Amino acid sequence: MLRFSQVTILALLLTACSGPTCLGKHYVWDYDRMPLNEAIQKVSERSSCPIQVEPALLQGRTAHEIHLDRQPYQAMRHMLWGTGLKVSKTDTGMKIVSRHPEQDAAVNPTGN
Repeated sequence: MLRFSQVTILALLLTACSGPTCLGKHYVWDYDRMPLNEAIQKVSERSSCPIQVEPALLQGRTAHEIHLDRQPYQAMRHMLWGTGLKVSKTDTGMKIVSRHPEQDAAVNPTGN
């Protein structure tokens, strides 16, 4: 038999593992190809999910089109297809990084 304190701890653990609530809702995404910085802004604004990304990673990159019903994380993964970038979930939203940071450093050793 569970006591009140055991149930409370279990509920807190389940809540802590669930991730940010902004990632759970489904949206119909209907966007053609566009500059990647615009796509990220649209996903963030629509879902109220913060998305962390270094601005230099976005230069000259275009988001893949999307015409699907998906959660924000899934939509962002779809839109990043072919860009050399990847998205991961964070405690508060999402973060976008390079798929191949060692190659990026070799091409741009100063980080500019």
